[in-house]
Amino acid sequence: MNLEHLVVRGYVPGGGLISPMGIFYLNIPKNASTYLTNLLSISGWQHTNISNPNITECIAVLRDPIDRWVSGFATYTASWLLGPNYGSTHFVEDYNELTERIIFDQIVFDDHTTEQVQYVKQLGNTKTTFFKLGYNIGGDLESFLGHRLGLNNLVPANISEDNYDTNIIAKTMRYKIDQDPVLKAKIIDRYSEDYTLIKSATFHYEPR
Repeated sequence: MNLEHLVVRGYVPGGGLISPMGIFYLNIPKNASTYLTNLLSISGWQHTNISNPNITECIAVLRDPIDRWVSGFATYTASWLLGPNYGSTHFVEDYNELTERIIFDQIVFDDHTTEQVQYVKQLGNTKTTFFKLGYNIGGDLESFLGHRLGLNNLVPANISEDNYDTNIIAKTMRYKIDQDPVLKAKIIDRYSEDYTLIKSATFHYEPR
C-alpha cells in the first residue's frame, strides 16, 4: 500500500517533528500522535518531513494492533459515517450480521486503521528507536534518550476515547472482538506484520 494513495483525512505522509539535535519523530495516527505532537511542539520541536536532510535518527511509537484498530475504527466511524440524526446509538442499534461481515472483511478503512508497518517503511534505513505506547510515553521517551529530547510539561498520555460517540463505538467493537475469537483472529491476521514489527523492533521499550 502506498500511503500517498490514502484518502486525505488529516495525515501527511512522512510527516512528523524534528528536535534541535536532529531527532525525528514519525507521526503514526492513533499512536498518541496528537498528544506527542503537542508535547514536542511546546518543547521546541518543529514540524517537518522525513525528507529533511538534518535528520540524524528517528523515533516512532508503536501500539498494540487490536487496541489501535478499535480506536482507529471508532474514530473513522464517528468522523466520517455518523452525522446529524445518526449517532453512535443508531450505529449500535443497526449493527447486524451483514454490518459485521462488511467491517471484518474490509478491516482497513483509512489512515487510522492502516497498518503501522506501512508508516515505518517511510523511514527507510534511518536509525530508528521504537517505543511501545503507554500512558507514560512522554516520560519513557525522555528517560531512554537521556533527556536529549528536552520535553516540558510532561503529563500522562490519554490513550482512551474521550468523545461520546467514539467511546460508544470503541466499547461496542471491543466487546464484539472479545466475545468472538474468529473476529479477533481476523484482526490479528490482517496486522501480522505489525506484530512482527513490534517483536523485532531495534529497541522495544516496555513502559514502566
